[in-house]
Amino acid sequence: MLHLARFTLEARTALSIGTGGSDGIYDHPIVRDANGLPIIPGTSLAGVLRHLWITEHGQTASDKLFGYQERDRGAASRLEVATCVLQDSRGRPIEGLLIGSERERLKSDALLRAALASREDPVFRDRVRLTHRGVAKHRGKFDRSVLLAGYRFSGELRLWSEHHDDPGWTGLLALLGDPRLRLGGATRAGLGAVSLKSLHTACFDLNGKPDDIARFQALPETIGDTTGLKITTLPSADSRSPIHQLRLRLKANDFWRIGQGNKAFGQYDKTPDLLPKAEPAVLWNKQGHGQIEPRLALIPASSIKGALAHRTAFHWNVLNSNFVEKMAPESMADWDASEHCEAVQELFGYAKDRETSAGRARNATGRAGRILIDDIYLPIPGQQGLGHLMHNSIDRFTGGVRNRMLFSEELLYQQSIDLIITLLPGVEGTDPNARLALARALDDLCAGRLALGAGSVKGHGTFSGQPLDEETRIWLKAQKEKR
Repeated sequence: MLHLARFTLEARTALSIGTGGSDGIYDHPIVRDANGLPIIPGTSLAGVLRHLWITEHGQTASDKLFGYQERDRGAASRLEVATCVLQDSRGRPIEGLLIGSERERLKSDALLRAALASREDPVFRDRVRLTHRGVAKHRGKFDRSVLLAGYRFSGELRLWSEHHDDPGWTGLLALLGDPRLRLGGATRAGLGAVSLKSLHTACFDLNGKPDDIARFQALPETIGDTTGLKITTLPSADSRSPIHQLRLRLKANDFWRIGQGNKAFGQYDKTPDLLPKAEPAVLWNKQGHGQIEPRLALIPASSIKGALAHRTAFHWNVLNSNFVEKMAPESMADWDASEHCEAVQELFGYAKDRETSAGRARNATGRAGRILIDDIYLPIPGQQGLGHLMHNSIDRFTGGVRNRMLFSEELLYQQSIDLIITLLPGVEGTDPNARLALARALDDLCAGRLALGAGSVKGHGTFSGQPLDEETRIWLKAQKEKR
């Protein structure tokens, strides 16, 4: 019995599936096919599906479905995962090497042209890990090439089974819509979120049933053609542990700016020196045609995650009475470093630090975070939603402007954002004080006590927020009651 599914995945946020090395210019170039177009390798998708399957059903069940190899024992995988290929602006997948007249599609189609051009001039994210002093941590500054949010991919799954109603097949399809399905790198920093846009399936009994054999033989080779398949509603995920989603609506109290852009949103006689971060994205209409929106205001999830991690560390230290006066002198250098906080490590994860003797140990490991935050894209506001401020520094002796201390800044003004924080099942197993510290950090964010972005010392980046649904209110209230 062969179960087959053809599906379309859309990158809900920017995607960064790296090649595993640097190209000499950028630190993390993305993987591409023979045409130079980005792809989702079958191994990447299979690895994520296998990890989620182990989480839900255990290692033994995973070995039966995905196969295993242990010395001279092993079994082949019953699941076959095809490489997911990029779609053009009309939703047609690009399969195989384009040659001859077909290669002209790379130039004539706007989405393909932009994806191909990003090989030489990629869209990339500057990543920096800040210390408590507000400066970059040693070896914490790098960049990562990304594929624009909104691009779509066509893929195919095949499962060999002995049963027509195989529960393993139903469970696999459910994982395609699971909020934990993240592909590529920096998934805990807002990248790699995908959503299932279409799903077509069929089942073929190839063991002596002529009708099924004929149907399978008539199946089109291209994975973009769903002739002979039926539209399938995504089955609900049967998760052993609940996945909470905290939804907050934040409205800026005043001006705010996150990141550094390269083009102003408004019209000015002189372009401001400091600009909000912007990024293109692909938008699709109801007819299934895609086009690139050249500029959307971007709020990277990493900027929200970093602020929450630092404030969570503060509340954790308060809850556990970890004050500097009680610490030994040799440990004071790291007393306020958030990455050394147990609550931050449990909730936000941590990387293996090869710069320390503990990190170089054979059994040293890192751990992925249990919190997912997506990048947020906002439409460019009109002139009334923008601010243009001048900054200078006065020389106290001459009364004039200090050298190179006169500059201008463009900011967004009183705009609302909807923040969604996904708490993975492992969060409920963490220390209650860690969850309470996170809840207090979110309270600070909603009360304007925790600023986001640049200019926090000038009063910028503060928000007033409130939960958007009852689930969020219940979770936040429950953490305070467990104290």
